[in-house]
Amino acid sequence: MSRQNNPHTTTTKMLIPQPPTSKLSGVPAQSVGSQSLSRERLIAELAVQRASLVTKRVLSTLDLPPSSPIPSTPISPLGGGGSKTFSFFWSEQQQQQQQQYGFPHPQQTTANNGRRCSIAKPDASPVTIADFAAQALLISAIHSAFPKDAFVGEEDSASLRADPDLARQVWDLVSTTFLDEDPESERLLARPRSMEEMFEVIDLGGSGSGSGGLRSEGGPGAAGVSTTRFWALDPIDGTSAFLKGQQYAVSLALIENGKEVLGVLGCPNLPVEVTVDGRMEEGRVSALVEPGSAENGNGNMGVMLSAVKGDGFATVREMGRGGLKPAKKIDRRRRGTGSNSGDESGPVKLRDLHFVDSSLSAATSSSKVRELADMAGARYPGTEIYSSHMRYAAMVLGGRAHVQVRVPHNKRAAWCLWDHAGSQLIYTESGAGKVTDLHGREIDFGTGRKLSRNWGLITADESVHAKVQALVNELLSKDTKQLPN
Repeated sequence: MSRQNNPHTTTTKMLIPQPPTSKLSGVPAQSVGSQSLSRERLIAELAVQRASLVTKRVLSTLDLPPSSPIPSTPISPLGGGGSKTFSFFWSEQQQQQQQQYGFPHPQQTTANNGRRCSIAKPDASPVTIADFAAQALLISAIHSAFPKDAFVGEEDSASLRADPDLARQVWDLVSTTFLDEDPESERLLARPRSMEEMFEVIDLGGSGSGSGGLRSEGGPGAAGVSTTRFWALDPIDGTSAFLKGQQYAVSLALIENGKEVLGVLGCPNLPVEVTVDGRMEEGRVSALVEPGSAENGNGNMGVMLSAVKGDGFATVREMGRGGLKPAKKIDRRRRGTGSNSGDESGPVKLRDLHFVDSSLSAATSSSKVRELADMAGARYPGTEIYSSHMRYAAMVLGGRAHVQVRVPHNKRAAWCLWDHAGSQLIYTESGAGKVTDLHGREIDFGTGRKLSRNWGLITADESVHAKVQALVNELLSKDTKQLPN
């Protein structure tokens, strides 16, 4: 196969279609990225693009207001946005795809039937049919290509097995979502062939063998499953924001020996324009994809960020409904260090720090971050985004003065791995970035489903990270109850 047909510059036996055109200017997709993990990256990027498509299909059916203001509180899954009406129709094109790919025709869902889009998890956070469908499609694609790899995912199939109607809705989505503009790209991605198989692949991430071999959880793991190499995924990060039509992410990361080696982040609601001006806002979103529509309007699928460890840069590309579009390199070292990216050289000054935070997060203290900004002489708030991964995206696309500090409410809090894996690598590879916990320790992704060896987070330009950490130490020393033992 000729080199020009490969999005990641390496030779592969798989048939790779020519990348579509993109609004993003920059180097073509095939010239971006190293040879390391080229097959993993290709499958991961296509899988995230397909999973993003399924989320946009569900999003287009929600009864959203004309504009989506920032909510004053996270959505309760027990009321309000947590009980949405879901309906969509299968177009003639989708019916043809069903036949082309060998799937049985799904049962037709009638409009306005009052079916639920979301349910409540034990921790009272919402989970949607899009979460389940995206996780099933992601794991199926990766598991087929790399059968010895393990998984850590947020969801399991218990609630689906207990609710046949909900399971049917998820299966309808899984069995009818395709990269329909490029059948060759779609053929590279496996998918569940039955509802039972859908349950099984979801459980590979949520509660099955995929998460059983990690060293913090004891035991050797399932036979033939790698315990040192696994994939971490969050099918929808920021479900509450998703249900409001705001910013959310589809994340996928490859971990080897406790380190991120590949990160792919789908940002389905992020307009392409943000990749130019760096101004991310909760309600500044891309257009929706209508169910069954063959149209792929300008930027309505959002953008994708990705990186491979050691490349020294990240990439951004516009997402679509087919093959991978051309990508553009992100090298933050070329950006200015001032608050408006006007300064071309020198370290970031504390007074110029631009804080990326979420006042809605139940896990972290915004009051502490505000106090930290006051100590630095910087303005607060800066960028306000609910989704954990989208805050990392704001760091990648923003200026070098962007900083993210997360102080847990609970001194014994251990955060979920899937809320951070992959995006940290994208940030550090994008240039001049450093990520540690509040004690200055590197994040350890080899401790199981929780980041149990780390507490809190500092994400900042390498020129100012030490100064930010010193301010954090000063801040926390005022309240000894805040510090973990």
